[in-house]
Order: sequence, then C-alpha cells, then structure tokens
Amino acid sequence: MRKITRNTLTATAVITAGLGLTALPAHAVDPWTVTPGGAITGTQARPLVATDTTTGANIVCTVSTASGTAASGSGLPGAGIAQLSSVAFSTPGNPSSWCTGPVGIVVKVTATGLPWSFNAATYAGGVTTGTLTGVKSTIHGSDECDATVAGPGTSAGTISGTYTNSTATLAVSGGNLEVKTADADCDPALINVGDKITLTGAYKVNPALTITHP
Repeated sequence: MRKITRNTLTATAVITAGLGLTALPAHAVDPWTVTPGGAITGTQARPLVATDTTTGANIVCTVSTASGTAASGSGLPGAGIAQLSSVAFSTPGNPSSWCTGPVGIVVKVTATGLPWSFNAATYAGGVTTGTLTGVKSTIHGSDECDATVAGPGTSAGTISGTYTNSTATLAVSGGNLEVKTADADCDPALINVGDKITLTGAYKVNPALTITHP
C-alpha cells in the first residue's frame, strides 16, 4: 500500500497536476470572444501523467474525460472563461479500470474541489495561454495507501494550460500541486507529505471552441 500511495499521489497530481507552477503572464486586457460556447466535453488526446518529482513515482491514466461549460459571446472576462464540473480518470484493462501506478500498484484518482476553472491570460497565433485553477484530488491505491493532493497551504492547486483553436485541444502541464496528506499505508519511497507533483496531458474539446482576443 505504501508503494501505491507514493504512486497514487503522483498520479493525482495527475489528475489532475515539482508542481510548482511556472509563473504565467498577467491576464490580457479583456474582452475575450468565445464561439460557440455552452456545454462542452473533453476526451484525452494523450495519456494523463502525474509525477512525484521527489520520488520519481508516476501515475498514468490512459483515459480521462471531462465535462463543463464555456462562456459564449464577446466582451468576456478571461477569468473563468470555461469551467469543468466533472473530471474522471481511468485505465481500462486494469482492475476496476484504475490508473496505473508504480511497482504494480493501481490507483483510483478522484477529482475534488470542482468546478475547476480555465482562466485565459494571453493570446497569440490562435493559442490561448492561461491556468486551470481549483484543482484538488484524492488517491486510493491497491496497496491501501490514501493521499490527497492540492495547492500550497490551504489553497486549491493551479495547473498551466494552453488552448489551441486549430486542434480544439486543451493541454495541461506543470502546476503547484503537492501532497497534502498520506496515511501510514503509503510507502515513503513512493510518496510523502510535501512532495511536489507535476502533471502533463491533453484533452480534445467538443464542440470545438474558437477563443480570440481581442
């Protein structure tokens, strides 16, 4: 279980998510324009990988889905331009379809703190750069390790993100995620309180959004 806990935490930062966020440019002056907006769904364009940068343990989720809403129209603020109300992680073929952790452990990663918000900051060449905020998760491993992941202090986490109009893809990376709790079943060689977690992954958004500024 200890081994799983380490891996699990890493993956969670995956669900996500070492995660110390790279500072992003200040928000571009509003307004933003989004079409068509409304209800959206996202399916993974590549596996979601969470890494504990202290221990090197990884959690890999080959399937991740999300749903939420995007603002619609013009004259919109960049903050909260889209929100994810549901995010799920899995790896079909594993027991209970849990994500793959280290050393044979499988991990259940659950998104918490929803909704998560995508905040547009800068725009250039059809690509919007911003942050995904409100990120938190819990991890439960087949080794009985239980852990939680969030941002520094009592805050939710933040992950860097880019949305590309031409491919309708939201890519996420880095972040300021860290392990907040890890129980006695968690293997210290895999995960510990205070470990930083980084996250990489990408989602194909449907219907495709066009985000522009100004």
